Amino acid sequence: MDIHVTLRHGPLEVDIDADSDDEYQSELLNLLEFLEEYEERFSDLEPEPDESETDESGESEEGQASMDAFTGGEVLSEQDQVSNEGDSSVANGDEDTIETVAKKANASPEQLREFIDIDPEREEPPFIVPETGEFADTKTRRQFIGSLILLAVWDDCYEEDRMKSSTLKDALEFSDIDSDSMYNMYDLADAESAFDKSGMGRNATVGLTRPGKREAYKTLRELLHSEI
Repeated sequence: MDIHVTLRHGPLEVDIDADSDDEYQSELLNLLEFLEEYEERFSDLEPEPDESETDESGESEEGQASMDAFTGGEVLSEQDQVSNEGDSSVANGDEDTIETVAKKANASPEQLREFIDIDPEREEPPFIVPETGEFADTKTRRQFIGSLILLAVWDDCYEEDRMKSSTLKDALEFSDIDSDSMYNMYDLADAESAFDKSGMGRNATVGLTRPGKREAYKTLRELLHSEI
């Protein structure tokens, strides 16, 4: 059952279209709440008796005011409201995720942000912000430490437990860690128990084992609370 009703309140004219009584009642309730919220502004829009004009069709032009005229532009379109709600949801979710990771590292969210750059849109891989040259004496060991941290953040913040090897190399380079000859990193004594490699070439991926994840957060805690 289609319902179409036109309601007039002072200078405001509103059309309500509904497919059912329940939908009509809901739309009407929303309208009443709207009118109550902006009731004080309607008085400013009421025309003086001698200000009313009549057009050629004889219809009174008593001020068919737009929504912005009495809401001050505060009423958003449905699309804008959905967009804002979505942005707020994403922001809150991002904040919760960062806070969770920070707790695992015994640090504050601010400390974590200063150490790791995490793309809010999750389109770019994370990278380590501070100087990484002091992580270890050798390039291979720096690759190992950087990979542990980046893969842990990738898992917990990007919700992907595996990363393409090419993406990991990019993340290391962004972190100012040379990614050449990474095969040497996987030959380290503690690398086999920390990393889970799969595939070859372009299809190669790597993730952290459970021991590797523990080692990653242990290392992250040490670095966050060091002088680096």
